[in-house]
Amino acid sequence: MHRKHPVLVFFAYISCLLILVSHHLLAQAQTQTQIQLTVESGNAFIEGRGLYVLSGYVITGGLIPQTFMIDLSISWNASSPAYKILQTGLNSNWFASAMSTDGQKWFVLLDGTGYVLDFRSNMWSQVLTNPGAKGIFGLGAATHPETGKIYIPFGYLSENGMRSMMIVDLTDNSYSTDNINTSLSVQNMYTFTWNAQLKSFLFANEAGIYTYTPSSGWMTFNGPQEWSASFGHCIVSSTSGSKVVLFGGSNRRLNATFGDIFILDVPTLTWKKGPSTSSQDVRRSCACAISNDYFIAWGGQVSVDQPSSIGLKPLVVRPEQMTLVYDLRTDKWVSGYIAPTAIPTIMIPTTTNPSGNNTPSPTTTSSQNLNEGTGDSPINPWVLVGIICGALGLGLIMGIIYYEYRSRVDQSRKDPGEGREETKRQKGTVQLGSFGSKHLPQHPHTFSDQYDAKEQR
Repeated sequence: MHRKHPVLVFFAYISCLLILVSHHLLAQAQTQTQIQLTVESGNAFIEGRGLYVLSGYVITGGLIPQTFMIDLSISWNASSPAYKILQTGLNSNWFASAMSTDGQKWFVLLDGTGYVLDFRSNMWSQVLTNPGAKGIFGLGAATHPETGKIYIPFGYLSENGMRSMMIVDLTDNSYSTDNINTSLSVQNMYTFTWNAQLKSFLFANEAGIYTYTPSSGWMTFNGPQEWSASFGHCIVSSTSGSKVVLFGGSNRRLNATFGDIFILDVPTLTWKKGPSTSSQDVRRSCACAISNDYFIAWGGQVSVDQPSSIGLKPLVVRPEQMTLVYDLRTDKWVSGYIAPTAIPTIMIPTTTNPSGNNTPSPTTTSSQNLNEGTGDSPINPWVLVGIICGALGLGLIMGIIYYEYRSRVDQSRKDPGEGREETKRQKGTVQLGSFGSKHLPQHPHTFSDQYDAKEQR
């Protein structure tokens, strides 16, 4: 009777595992190839859940209507973050976006029209129209966790030309304005976030850093002395409010882009400067988040100017360094993100908005390859590993099939009547097979031989 060899069973399991791993890796590689490196995209994040990125300019010029999230609930390597494709539908740059307090809706204000992506249905819908916000670019937004309202500084332009705070209420898809005046002369190309410990919004642009509360309005806030960026920086706050990070940005007067990172310890109101990125990894107008004491920056570009339509390609972020991760506990740039063991029970969304100097355009353009303009077309490592795993798995399965086939053929040649003899033994009739001398077993004095001999007597 033929029995399965335990080693073959083991290799069969290994083969199936390799094929499953191959499928997963190839699926991950396909997702990564769909993600295009962008600058000036709309973005928002929820700590322990995801960094959400919408549209923006591709590095070779032109807008792309992609929507995706970087998963912050699982760990990943900076060279290959965990992406998830979301419903695409909007196409612009330099626009305001923020999360609802329950984390179920993503609000976007695009050229005077408000849209919401409902994560439960994964569908975009138009929720409001604000004629006073049409044509305004370089805006940011953040959500007040106690009221659930979304604040957009200078998001409304009145008939007399005054800019004021636009306040969006997603419970009834309405908006209002706050006409508290400010002496700020530059009212776009800024970043905006909520801080839980300060119980106020933080606003940063080339004029400096300010706080805003609905009751007190605008107040100056001491920023880091070495900060030189004027636009394209990001400012984000941790969910607990204990840390604020100010990163990157450009300065047109200095014609420079920076990789500086400044961390505010909110309880002591003390800024410290961490180690800057390498000169190749400086950037502006990137998507930013804080999760599990890690600062994450995705996308952006190295040069000051935006992609040009006249063929001048700007310095771009290296594809292998599309995502930067900074450990706020060790004050070091690291190679990967480690997810929290438990998702925070209280999620207070904070947002950033990379800024620039151009008006949003609704025009859709064809997406470009991630490596176009870099001179390189490297093979995706996930594709290579996936192909190897798949080939090994299929090879093992083919080897097992061939081994089983050969074993059965050899067995049938050795014992052609074994099946018939076994049946006769079960019926009580014992009969020796008729074998040639070359088929005799190595140990002729077996139990069955002795039994037959006694029967003959």
